[in-house]
Amino acid sequence: MMQKRRIKAKDIIDDIRAGMKCSDLMTKYRLKPTGLRTALQQLVEVSAMTKEELNSLESLHDVSVTGMRQFPRSPVKLPTHIFDGGSPDKAGHITDTSEKGICVQGIEAEVGQVKTFIIRRGPLGSRSTVVFEGTCRWTRKGVPSPQKDQAGFEITDISAYDSGVFARFIAS
Repeated sequence: MMQKRRIKAKDIIDDIRAGMKCSDLMTKYRLKPTGLRTALQQLVEVSAMTKEELNSLESLHDVSVTGMRQFPRSPVKLPTHIFDGGSPDKAGHITDTSEKGICVQGIEAEVGQVKTFIIRRGPLGSRSTVVFEGTCRWTRKGVPSPQKDQAGFEITDISAYDSGVFARFIAS
């Protein structure tokens, strides 16, 4: 049976607040991505840190480098606008995509929040409109400015047709 390693909460909290990146935390504390997530969840559960503090943790959502992300991300080369279906006057743009998710810049969200999104591609949105529902999995607020808030959404509901259009969008 493998013995659990003990990490002093004060030490990891001090490192996080000093701006240490996830990859450095994993190296220093000899943690795998799942171990780091568990440690961070425990810090929130015992109220040693807030979710907001962890949202600012550099590259928490980017632990893909070490194999946590199930689907690889692809940066979006051309500016692609995305609209909040619940407030169509609110728009942002997609910075990267994966088979099951997107990173959106410019649309506010909270972790756990469900939003309906609309992507219109082509002249006047007449071609390749995609509508889907996404659940916010992470946020990064005010980086590099409040207008640049970012959020990662897992695609949780999409029609078969829109899924095909979205897959072609990712491939292009």
